[in-house]
Amino acid sequence: MIDLLLIHGTVITMDKDRRILQDGAVAINGGRILDVDITEVLLEKYEAKKVMDCSHHCILPGFIDAHGHGGHSMFKTIAMEDFWMPIITNTYKHFVTDEFWYYEGKLSSLERLKAGITTGVSVLGSMPRSDEPIFALNHAKAYAEVGVREVVCTGPCNPPWPHLFSRWVDGKQITREVTYDQVLHGAESVIEALNHANDDHTRAFITPFVIVTSVDPSNPTSPAKLYGLNDHDLYQAKKIRQIAKKYNTRIHSDAFGGMIHLAIQDKENALLGPDVHLQHCRGISFDEARILAETGTNVSASPGFTQVQARTPITELIEMGATVAISTDGTSPSTSFDMFQAMRKTQFIHQSALRDEYYLPPGKLLEMVTIDAAKCIGWDDELGSLEIGKKADVITVNLHQPHLTPEFMHVHRLVYQAVASDVDNVIVNGKIVMEGRNVRTVDEHMVLDEANEEAYATVKRAGLEKHMQPSKSFWGQAREYIDEKRYNEDDYKFTVTKGEHK
Repeated sequence: MIDLLLIHGTVITMDKDRRILQDGAVAINGGRILDVDITEVLLEKYEAKKVMDCSHHCILPGFIDAHGHGGHSMFKTIAMEDFWMPIITNTYKHFVTDEFWYYEGKLSSLERLKAGITTGVSVLGSMPRSDEPIFALNHAKAYAEVGVREVVCTGPCNPPWPHLFSRWVDGKQITREVTYDQVLHGAESVIEALNHANDDHTRAFITPFVIVTSVDPSNPTSPAKLYGLNDHDLYQAKKIRQIAKKYNTRIHSDAFGGMIHLAIQDKENALLGPDVHLQHCRGISFDEARILAETGTNVSASPGFTQVQARTPITELIEMGATVAISTDGTSPSTSFDMFQAMRKTQFIHQSALRDEYYLPPGKLLEMVTIDAAKCIGWDDELGSLEIGKKADVITVNLHQPHLTPEFMHVHRLVYQAVASDVDNVIVNGKIVMEGRNVRTVDEHMVLDEANEEAYATVKRAGLEKHMQPSKSFWGQAREYIDEKRYNEDDYKFTVTKGEHK
């Protein structure tokens, strides 16, 4: 007798033939997919401990969010009308407790679960924070308890070094200087502890903030300023390569226009290649896109206004043969973990930029959050499609609703009309973790209450209340302006005296 049989659904396999089975079924046993066929055939072949009737449902692989941020779920919309990056980065460096990462991990994994994301990448903080392993350990523990697979990404942030970081011990803030090599050691400890942990629900990648540190870390750099790699760029690439090789893990980082041109100059240690997954890649040149495709470097990109300023050449990369995934980059300051929205936004942005409404058809979009995303994170041997022998990470989407009826052209219906809350059932590793939108692994109300309490405490500790207030031009105005009194650069500078923050 097998563990689980899903019957009478429309099965969207995402296998190499992209089969769609009407009145289809999926047999699951021992955490893996045992069989995929029409319902009549599998009912004759198997008896199951549990049979799930998926009439009026699509059955498909769980979504894979190839890039997001641990911590962000506690800071949704805070400072989004201010200088968001320095404010929130400063908060991560100095005002979050060790327990924060556990409660935030519970919240973000729960949101991902209810959106049909069965595997999520989490870069810890706005820039990676790895001065202490406890943050990643707590985050991974939370994801494991909820039942969502997590790729934990830790590594060094950008120069200058050393950096100041704070821990909170018995309610007191202890601030210390941390060197670059100490941060690398912390990241190694995380990878050693978490890669393939929790029955392989958890993996850990080495994650420098960007692949080249000597240029703008968040935007494309003009060719006139691409002077070449500096000593720190070379040292970082060498150390990151050594860590990836030592622990047989992958490399994940951000990249923007100009960085790829510079990175390829380091022939021996370039942070490019099939074991590398780069987020954003906005504003890259044609030559840089060609380098990514030729080196087999994986790319993910999230939709947002910055794509209007400097687009990721997703369509060109795909046509060159690169693997590209859609990611959320969620959830702060204003992005959810809704992969349906991410697909639609991505399509709209690139159709608008190229002035062609036929770019990125719905089938390709669905590939980019399932099998292509699995390839990006190096897990496509087990995830991303419903095929015999793969891990049983499966979701069902309830089509028996006005906005998803009539029930035909199922991929179109999912991509163009569905939303996260239409995901009805979620199975991870053969285990039902959500059934009828009821989460079976944790007390959802308790998770929300604990997250609220920790978020409010962090806001108060970090003095973020002023960044939660409407600006003077919030109401009745066509354009908003930042109130200069809400942001003072000196508020985000730290000194150290006898180990304690002053």
